[in-house]
Formats: sequence, C-alpha cells, structure tokens
Amino acid sequence: MGQVSIGIDCGSAACKGILLWDGAVKAVAVKPTGWNPKETAKAILDELIVKAGAEGEEPLITATGYGRVGIEFAQRAVTEITCHALGADYILPGVRTVVDIGGQDSKVISVRNGKVQSFQMNDKCAAGTGRFLEMSAHRMGVDMSGFAALLKEGKSCAISSMCAVFADSEIVSLLAGGKSREEVAGGIVNSVAARTAALAGRIEMESPVLLTGGLAELEGLKRALEVQFQMSVITSELSRFAGAIGAARKGV
Repeated sequence: MGQVSIGIDCGSAACKGILLWDGAVKAVAVKPTGWNPKETAKAILDELIVKAGAEGEEPLITATGYGRVGIEFAQRAVTEITCHALGADYILPGVRTVVDIGGQDSKVISVRNGKVQSFQMNDKCAAGTGRFLEMSAHRMGVDMSGFAALLKEGKSCAISSMCAVFADSEIVSLLAGGKSREEVAGGIVNSVAARTAALAGRIEMESPVLLTGGLAELEGLKRALEVQFQMSVITSELSRFAGAIGAARKGV
C-alpha cells in the first residue's frame, strides 16, 4: 500500500498521463487526443492502472491541459501553467525557466521552487507551435522523424513570413526555387526558435532551462533554442510528461 496519484494532461494533439506511487514515477502513457478527449483520458487512466499494478487503489486524479474540464472522473482540474512549473521542477530540481512548445500554443515560464513567477504565452498564431512544425513536415513529404533527420544536416535558409498560412506558401516557393528540404527544415525551426525567444524576452529568463512538451526530443529545435537564448537548454525523457507530472504532484 502507498500513496497513488495520477496526472492527466490532455492537450490539443496528445493526451499524456503519469502515475506516481509514493512520489516515484511508476507508469506513463500517451495517446493522440483525437476528437473525444474524455474517452482518450479514460483510456490513459486504464492503461496507467494496469501498467502500475494499481488495481484496487484509490488514486487522486488531477486533470490539466485544454481538455481538463471534460475529464469528469478527475477529482480536480488545475491550469497547465501551474502544472508545467511543478512538473518541470520534479524533472529538473531547481529549474528556473520552462519552455513548452505544444500543439496549439507555446509558452515560456519563469519558475522558482516549482512555482510560477511569470509567464508569456503565444496562443494567437500557429506559426510558433508544434502544429506548424507538423504541417511543415507534411508539406515536405516527411513525418516528424523524417523532419528530425533533415535537421541533422545543420543547414538553414531564411523564412521571413510571420504567419503560418503565409509561411506555408513561402515553404512551397523556397522548395520550388531550389532550396533543399534540409535548408527549409532548418529555416522553419529557426523561425520557431526566434518566436520563442521573443516570448522569453518578456520575462526574467534564467538558467537552468528545461524544454518540455512533445517536441522536446527534437534535437534540432533544442540547438536552435540554445542559439537564440545563448544558454544551454536541457531535455529529459520525461519532458513531454511535465504537465502530467505536475498534475499528479498536486495530488500528493
């Protein structure tokens, strides 16, 4: 027997869940959110229980993310900014800045002892989000793993458009004009990193910096952010679960 808490972070693109048992990670799960966040969240819950062998336990379930309100089986719902700060501090104790690039928004959070000091969010334009990267990869005929491979070349070209719709047209023009996919992919990531740096410039940004969200494993993005920030950016295998971890910690 022990204390079991579950955090479910239901974002626009993916639903992530984590089960903490006596404060330690015992199970993680992730699925595409799809059209029904409530059903996806329930599937995440069931998977976590089975993976952790927590049948018969009575965990406190906390929901976060844009779909949190619809997760009726959760005992509480907490804002994602709060959860990302708390989760990031679990992943990287002493973290001072959290950079989260999600499917429909991106945010930079100043953190002290797991608590939010200030934050800036871009939720008005798709051009600085993970969705934009996915759309751009699709435009070039690759999935995200293929996009990551293109970035390994370290090439780049300028992407001047500040709107996702116009940037898409610019990508087509650049490719038609002879730019390689490697150059265009690098330009796209540099554009996203520059937008993120603009957000970061509005808060008191300090090291250490943790990159969270589903794009945290994209090494090319990490490098581009380090160039823009002029400081190291840390990632973790748990980075995409930061929001879920923070939600679970709210139940401890």
